[in-house]
Amino acid sequence: MKVSTHPQPKASAFYSTYIDRFEEVEDYFYYSWKPGSWKTRTEELVYPTSRRVRLVETIKSSMGQVELSELQQQHLRELEKGADVTITGQQTGILTGPIYSIHKAITAIVLAKQITEATGKKVVPVFWMAGEDHDILEVNHFYIEKNREVSKLSLSVERLSTEMVADQEIPVSEFRGLLHQAFRDLPETEHTQSLWKMIESSLERQGTYKGFFLELFQQFFHKEGLLFVNSSDTAMRELAKEFTKQLIRNNEALRHSVYEKEQQLAASGFGFPVQCRLENAHLFYVEDNHRYLLEATDAGFENKDLKKSWTMEELLEEVEQNPACISHNVVTRPLVQQYLFPVHTFVGGPGEIAYWALLKDAFAVMNLKMPIVAPRFSVTILPLTIEEKMKQTGLSLEAVWGGETAGRLQAYIDSQKNTQLSKEIEELYTLLTNHYAKLSDTLNQEGFKLEPLLEKNQHLHRQQVTFLDHAIEDLYFRRFDAAVASYKAIQNELVPLDSLQERIYSPLHYLNKYGTTIVEQLLEIPYELDGKHVVVHTS
Repeated sequence: MKVSTHPQPKASAFYSTYIDRFEEVEDYFYYSWKPGSWKTRTEELVYPTSRRVRLVETIKSSMGQVELSELQQQHLRELEKGADVTITGQQTGILTGPIYSIHKAITAIVLAKQITEATGKKVVPVFWMAGEDHDILEVNHFYIEKNREVSKLSLSVERLSTEMVADQEIPVSEFRGLLHQAFRDLPETEHTQSLWKMIESSLERQGTYKGFFLELFQQFFHKEGLLFVNSSDTAMRELAKEFTKQLIRNNEALRHSVYEKEQQLAASGFGFPVQCRLENAHLFYVEDNHRYLLEATDAGFENKDLKKSWTMEELLEEVEQNPACISHNVVTRPLVQQYLFPVHTFVGGPGEIAYWALLKDAFAVMNLKMPIVAPRFSVTILPLTIEEKMKQTGLSLEAVWGGETAGRLQAYIDSQKNTQLSKEIEELYTLLTNHYAKLSDTLNQEGFKLEPLLEKNQHLHRQQVTFLDHAIEDLYFRRFDAAVASYKAIQNELVPLDSLQERIYSPLHYLNKYGTTIVEQLLEIPYELDGKHVVVHTS
């Protein structure tokens, strides 16, 4: 595979600053994300030895549904003996969610190896399955290309709820229907049948969102020793119990630190990544597997939907008796991760890094030191067929990412048009305008007040001319159908729905085209932690 690197496309203002001018935002973080910080973080990372045995047992519990590889078992032993971790995570979407989930895992794996080599301290990779999240609309769909359009295939949702997604059952019959539909629209390759069997067998073994996600990821990454944890597991909540109590006790200071940091970030022109309200406790109360956001009050905490309230002592006692009664949000999750794991480096995407910018003081409130926050590798897979179409059309990657594809197609069509037709359509518009103006003058001379009727009539005539103009345009598009197809193929492959490929498509399309070895090939790329966007030119 040939690889090229490019400035990060479609980056937010904060992410661009974070990558290219880190010194402007370094006060929001404890360490630079660049390799020069690795050794310092290794030396400063403190984690109690006494917690390691329970941590390893908890990971084994989370991974109990799959058979551990030799390297995974080795990593567990090394973690118990003192290894640090790189950690990343994602919601448990069907078919693994967007392909950047794969890129996150690859980043954690590659950085674990690089940090180990650079510092001499063993680091193992961990993937945090965000099973406690409750937004089903984030995980119930995937996208395919169909009839030159990007099509969304979704599992039905009867009603939105606050139920945690992880242990919800995937509606197997409906999901198989979506898979059949997707495979009908995928080209038949030498990998199609084996891919179908892999998905089917994974679904048969694990029918929940969490289980299905774990089955697929395990097949991709077991050889790399990637460890998995599910944030909604009871054992994980039990291990985090004492820290959850600290989050409750220190909630006022925690809330203020995050709120004030977001105000500071917004004042610097970077917006509100979390949109914090000061009363948001950044904790959820769990009842019957549903999550309810807690708000701080003068007396303690409350949730208006449940019509329940607690003093601090009452909530602490409930956590003592039932640690699973509290779930964490985007603010408290990183803190819990650092308590549970010896996190050397957190791997995040652009959105995650923006909200991590709010957390430096929150870590200090909890007597923790914020880990290195590293950008995940950002990757586009560029098939040879698409690269050839780009050469034919003269489109560069930067032009495609910059949104120029549609305009270039229109310019090409315009260059092929009979200019006389366009001229005559314009003349027709002018003729209508002039004749209606002349008719209006004559009617006014007669004292006939028909302006509303004239305007309506003229509007109808202009609509008919516009309809004719569009019909001619459609005929041109049909005449140059091959060119239209090329431009659309480029658009749909590289910037589907005007977003980066990795943010929209699941791995399904690429597994079908290249087989499961595509993940192994992506792992073999000599990545550098430089914030660049990696383009993989495939044959």
